[in-house]
Amino acid sequence: MAFVLEAPAAARKLLVPSGAAMARTLGDAGLGFDLDGAGHFLSPLWELIKAKAAALAAFFTSLLAALAKKADELFPPENRSETLGQWLRVGITVVLPALVLLCLARCCWRCCCARARGGRTMAAPGRRGARMPRGAFEANPRGYFRDLRANKPLVFVH
Repeated sequence: MAFVLEAPAAARKLLVPSGAAMARTLGDAGLGFDLDGAGHFLSPLWELIKAKAAALAAFFTSLLAALAKKADELFPPENRSETLGQWLRVGITVVLPALVLLCLARCCWRCCCARARGGRTMAAPGRRGARMPRGAFEANPRGYFRDLRANKPLVFVH
């Protein structure tokens, strides 16, 4: 609104009374924006962007060509289906069960072994999101709330 030096008649009605004075002040200070000169100003930047995009496209083309060449070396076209079928069988019979066992072991460790190290935590009631061990609260909830009402800091022993 303030950067337009000469507004059309319909737009002048929408401008506040001091808008024209503000536009003159900003225009005199050199803070206006000339749309005619914008294309000339931004054309070197646009050319740079186009050149970098072309270089990036050439890089990805050469990368994909190198990967395709390496894939042809690893899986020759003569026996590609047999080799890929063999890798698929290995993946299904070895890798997939190993991943399932790993997930089960992680779940059991988090559920069973983590309790021995200090256990699960909970949000401390009345402490604005502070965390505390669940076992410390369950051992003495009356003492916890007594300390909370007495404005004592949250202290617990592992």
